[in-house]
Amino acid sequence: MTPKKTALCASVAALLVFAGQAGAETTWSLFTPFATNDKPTELYRDFAADVAEATGGDLMIEVYSSGELPYKNTDVLKALATDQIQIADLALGPVAGDVPELTVFGLPFLCTSTDGFYDAIDAAMPTFNERLQSKFGVHGLAGWTMPPQQIWLRDAVDGIGELEGQKIRTWNKMQVEMLDLLGASGVAITPAEVIPALQRGVVDGAITAVIPAYDWKFYEVVDAGYMLNFTMTDQLIAVNDSAFDALSPETQAALEETAAAWQDKFKEAIDVAAGEAAEKLKAEGMTLITPSDADFETAREATKPLWQDWAGANGDIAATLLNDVSAACSE
Repeated sequence: MTPKKTALCASVAALLVFAGQAGAETTWSLFTPFATNDKPTELYRDFAADVAEATGGDLMIEVYSSGELPYKNTDVLKALATDQIQIADLALGPVAGDVPELTVFGLPFLCTSTDGFYDAIDAAMPTFNERLQSKFGVHGLAGWTMPPQQIWLRDAVDGIGELEGQKIRTWNKMQVEMLDLLGASGVAITPAEVIPALQRGVVDGAITAVIPAYDWKFYEVVDAGYMLNFTMTDQLIAVNDSAFDALSPETQAALEETAAAWQDKFKEAIDVAAGEAAEKLKAEGMTLITPSDADFETAREATKPLWQDWAGANGDIAATLLNDVSAACSE
């Protein structure tokens, strides 16, 4: 090959490499522990589409739901921290073993409304991120919540006192402690086992929000929902720091802006879905019981010692979060 042809080939190769770099895209995996057809998974797919549009295709997000990757709720933080996934639907309650000092929203009757949660998540996020980044190399871009948690029962109750002696499926330690103080007992059961356990009478009820209560067809196995609104879940749209830092500044900004917008979109969509789920449950014959103000206050006062016990056990970070979230939720 002549020197001229060699130089020409080298120039063409360099141009091809440059073109490939200019047109290269980054693909991230997003994991949510919700099922494929659940509302949050649907919303995450829409979020991924918005990210692709906002970044001009520079960041593509593939959404994986429960069963599509080998992770449980309790695995999400570690999978994200080790870059097995780059972005995740991170619920802090299920990873309480890793970050017990961040599980402030799990405190019963501390924050009991959707509006209160969205005021409080903005107050809590700086503290969440300081801890998540220093310990795991992870940070939250935005937060959202499912509707308030309720107690779904095989047999309807007339008041808070009738929970005494009942066995209720729980999904975190704080719920077990709450039920103990209310005279009931908590039973740890995986989501897949909830319906069979209710059918067989292994448990008398289960804790979840109104949307999964409908999605999981609770109306086939329970008679009533006792609508205590005792906690909100705290779901973070969280990212791996190293993966985030590898993005261009323009792509980082577009991702952050899209996630911030989706905090409001999640709120609106989940509010609508919750209302629809409640109406569908009633149409299936279920009774949704609103506790009296007196019963609500009885339950709140009975479980309030858990607040200071939790803060005392988890140090300054927990104390800061308790103060900030309590103030924001009560405004």
